[in-house]
Amino acid sequence: MDFWQRIDRMIGFESDNEVNVAFSRERVKSVRAVIHLYYLTILASFAGFAWIYRDLTVTKIVGAIIAVAVLLRFRHWTAPPAEGTTEDVNPVAARLTGLMVVLLSITQATFYVILALAEAERFPGDLRWGPVLAIGVLTALIQGAALTGIIFASRVIFFLFVLPLVLTVLYLFAGENLPASLAVVLLAAVSLYLSEVSHRIQLRLFKAQYDADQALVSMEKTNLELVNARRQAQRQAETDGLTGVRSRFAFIRDVEAKLAGGQSGLLAVIDLDRFKPINDLYGHHAGDVVLRHVARRLRRSLPQGAVVGRLGGDEFGLFLAGVSSSEKIGELVARCDHALAQLRKPMRLANALVSIGGTAGARVLGSDAADVGRALRDADAALYVAKREERETTKLFDDEIRGETARLRSIEADLMKIGTIEQMSLAYQPIVNLRTGELSSFEALARWHHPTDGEIPPSLFIPAAERLGQISEITLALLERALEFAADWEPPCRLSFNLSAAHICSEEAARDIVEVIDRCQFPPHRLQFEITETAMMVNFEVARANIEVLREAGCRIVLDDFGAGFASLIYLREIKFDKVKIDGSLVRNAREQQGRDMLRGVIRMIEAMKLECVAEFIETLADRDAALELGAELGQGFYLGRPLDRQGVLELLKRHREPQSKNVRSLITRQLGNEDNQAKALFDHPRPNSGTGRS
Repeated sequence: MDFWQRIDRMIGFESDNEVNVAFSRERVKSVRAVIHLYYLTILASFAGFAWIYRDLTVTKIVGAIIAVAVLLRFRHWTAPPAEGTTEDVNPVAARLTGLMVVLLSITQATFYVILALAEAERFPGDLRWGPVLAIGVLTALIQGAALTGIIFASRVIFFLFVLPLVLTVLYLFAGENLPASLAVVLLAAVSLYLSEVSHRIQLRLFKAQYDADQALVSMEKTNLELVNARRQAQRQAETDGLTGVRSRFAFIRDVEAKLAGGQSGLLAVIDLDRFKPINDLYGHHAGDVVLRHVARRLRRSLPQGAVVGRLGGDEFGLFLAGVSSSEKIGELVARCDHALAQLRKPMRLANALVSIGGTAGARVLGSDAADVGRALRDADAALYVAKREERETTKLFDDEIRGETARLRSIEADLMKIGTIEQMSLAYQPIVNLRTGELSSFEALARWHHPTDGEIPPSLFIPAAERLGQISEITLALLERALEFAADWEPPCRLSFNLSAAHICSEEAARDIVEVIDRCQFPPHRLQFEITETAMMVNFEVARANIEVLREAGCRIVLDDFGAGFASLIYLREIKFDKVKIDGSLVRNAREQQGRDMLRGVIRMIEAMKLECVAEFIETLADRDAALELGAELGQGFYLGRPLDRQGVLELLKRHREPQSKNVRSLITRQLGNEDNQAKALFDHPRPNSGTGRS
């Protein structure tokens, strides 16, 4: 250990103990506040003797040393040192202070010892040297008190100042009074012991305070981290991590705050159209990119102050303030429609250009609205109607939708009752060969005759059963009935059965269906399942796995409503189908030349893929002739035959076996004429899809 390291350790800067270093620094800070008293003590005691002993050489030498020390430290006292240069943080400054303490202590001890010896020599046997040593010791005690901030300063004062004076006293006084001399020695020893004990006690007290301060700092740090974590969690809870818009919880809270502030507005729920195929075709990362595009476009297309939130999945919420009149409501609906129009613009992905759309349901909210959650449910109800109408616009919640919603809730309540399935039945609509007039199959269609409400359309109870998780039970029960009835049909007439979106996309769907087929001992090759492309959009991978299981069991698979959406070609490529049913909109459009060209192209494409082709919704003779001319092999619709009950099916099968039934015309159960127009009117009004069967 070199000299400067020893000096640093004496001061307290060099230590393996963090507490000792911190203790030393804190005490040095306290020394700086009273250091002027240290020098005042030196000057006062020295000045008193220097006035009397100014002719002595030692007085002149000590005076010069003290003067130089005072001059060196004067600027330090008058002008505060720059940050980082004080003794508590700068080892160089601390060393200088320590060296000056040692130098002044030695100088003073030498001065008072020489004066005492000089007085003893001038006046032998006299005690004039006593006041000199007494003042010297008193000066040492005061200086020691002033320097207690420096570790081991008490030792410096004791060994370099007090001890020489004590030894001088013993030298001058021991021969005359031995007990007094021993008392001086004892007092000196006690003084040293007390200085050491005092230092240790202060160190322990400081350590306790230091530990308490550190614990407080740690606690404050922990509290700060908890506050930051709470703020971060709150930000995450309030912001959708993917799109950056408000989360569902924050969106509802923001709307409630605006309503509480006296604002009124339009609350809208937007559901994206054609979004699921993007996930299936390009992956979920592409879907995430699309959702971010949607959020960005919504914020840009809406006025400042509008609240935009992601309610979940591909569903977004909007709140536009400013409803005060019917005209204003129309303006807000128009703004919402404008936002939907922005969503329909193409979006660029990394390797593709995709297009989606959006449909909205909206609800007017006044400042007296108490339940935003209820308003969201009303907007959802309007959205359901808008989806059904396929307009990709904003549908405003009204009394008609309220009534329909109440009916849906009543239907849902009835679906949960025991015995409801027993009220359901099946109707069977024929599918015929347009060229030969032969019966190809019957499509089973679900019906529910309610004891009090009468006939409930499949478009209402099938989606309700899907929402309630009842669709699987209903489907399997109706399938078993259909299989038992179709078992006696004369081959090759097949049974065609629809599978709903929720059912085909459930994990155990295919296994349960195969169990029903095996239990009924129905020939699988006479059974075909119709699946819409929208059904597969719910969960494509699960749907494909279920389809493969059904195919392995020997069943035929039909793609229903082909042409109703742009994803059909994707599914034709990914899944092996046996038959394709062309959507009725293409058949209706074939009444015009452009539509005929489109239908011809679709039929040729299906033929090129070596798949059977069924033209749906043939409502008039012209529809049938057009489908036949353009190449459709099979047909289905009111013109060819309405849905029949069990007795009607048996009669038609019996008539089909008769010779005159070879012509398609003989299969029609009613004469045309005025009813032709009735069929056309029925076609021009959309008929809902039943899930397990269409009406």
